[in-house]
Amino acid sequence: MRVLLLFFIPILTLLMRMPSPSASFGATTSMIYLPLVSVPDTRVQIGYDLRMNYGAHAEPWLPALPATWARAGDLIWATIEPTRGVYSWEAAAALEANIRRLRAAGIEPIVLVQIAPEWARRLPGRTCSPVAPEAYADLARFAIAAATRYQSGDLSVRYWQFWNEPDFTLAISDNKGSGCWNTGQAPWYGGDAYGAALRVFADAIRSVNPSAQIIGGNFAHFWPDDRQTIGFLRGMIEGSGLACDIIGFTGYTYWGSAERMTLKAQSLRRALATYGLQHTPLAALEVAEVCPEGQPCPEAYLQMQANYAARIYALAIAMNLRGILWYTLLEQGTGFQNSHLADLSSSRVTPRPAFYAYRNAALLLRDAVYTGPPLTDVRFDQDGMVQTLRFAARDGSTLHLFWRPRAPDEVGWGLVVQPGARAMCISHLERPVPLTIDCSDRSGDGLIGFNVSDAPIYIRLGP
Repeated sequence: MRVLLLFFIPILTLLMRMPSPSASFGATTSMIYLPLVSVPDTRVQIGYDLRMNYGAHAEPWLPALPATWARAGDLIWATIEPTRGVYSWEAAAALEANIRRLRAAGIEPIVLVQIAPEWARRLPGRTCSPVAPEAYADLARFAIAAATRYQSGDLSVRYWQFWNEPDFTLAISDNKGSGCWNTGQAPWYGGDAYGAALRVFADAIRSVNPSAQIIGGNFAHFWPDDRQTIGFLRGMIEGSGLACDIIGFTGYTYWGSAERMTLKAQSLRRALATYGLQHTPLAALEVAEVCPEGQPCPEAYLQMQANYAARIYALAIAMNLRGILWYTLLEQGTGFQNSHLADLSSSRVTPRPAFYAYRNAALLLRDAVYTGPPLTDVRFDQDGMVQTLRFAARDGSTLHLFWRPRAPDEVGWGLVVQPGARAMCISHLERPVPLTIDCSDRSGDGLIGFNVSDAPIYIRLGP
């Protein structure tokens, strides 16, 4: 993988006015206007999924997390257009409330479009169904109507995700509605059909909003045998060309000692490289440390979750991802395998240690650029071995991150520096205020010593 330096480049508007003789001499004034040039935002976005039914409870907490984007909720085609040609936008009231909340907090909303109306499904009698090809014109008309409604003001939407986990087979519960494009049949596993519908959707959205960013996927991305997901992606490309601006995928928890997010990103890039598309932006649209499905959470789960939250954004930057979203910000009860950052009970929100770890890591890494060696071959057999990442922070300092995967015990370690270097060691990110101590090289021997475990420690040098 070639690591690209990430710079934020503002939108540039060029207006050229050509000089001409004064009107008093009888000449006409000539003006030439160059077009608006929109340069994509290349920051590594960080955010979360904001459940629509908990949006009001979460609203006071939105300013506490330095998020740049968030999934605002689902725009369910089936509820907006249950009768062909008749739109019922009141069904999107909860989604629109979340869009407004996010906009008010300065966060870019992502809208997820999924679940075709019964009359537009390829599989009769199933909620979980691809769009029927004969309904593609209706899909385009719906996408144009949606893009028009969410074009400006406090309902402005720039990021559009088309379906969730389309690489799931019909084995998924029908009432979940997501997935179900995967036919289970090689070589493309239904990716060609999904790619064709994605092309229709993307072209329609862009016809109204040329600056829209279309997210294809969020692939469930089965692991470690991901042949179906990769075949699905190849089918999208082979069938209609890659119609999206960003490819999304899920990246929950670990596989071995490595985060699945990094391993899946490598796999996707290898597949894309065969088409010359290795620089296509990738985004982990669902990341989290989760409890084992159907089992009690481990005793130290909240600390494990916080450790994961303290480093996952750093890994996203190092992997040159477009961004990450934590699933989910707020939940009542166990939710999805206890993955959420804050608990809701009796109308009270209680942040977890992971909430603070995610926030504090985002603050440390805001606008940071990865300057370490390219992460082209992330290993999954590194239990207990020290891992390190290096960044150039926005204040000119150098920021190092250290951790030991799946190692609860601490061991002594050292960072070689210039003799007498100034340094701050930042640990316990799971606290509202991390533990920050001066760990400068006071002895002048060119070594900063510290302890490292699965709980990440950041070391800031200079400036």
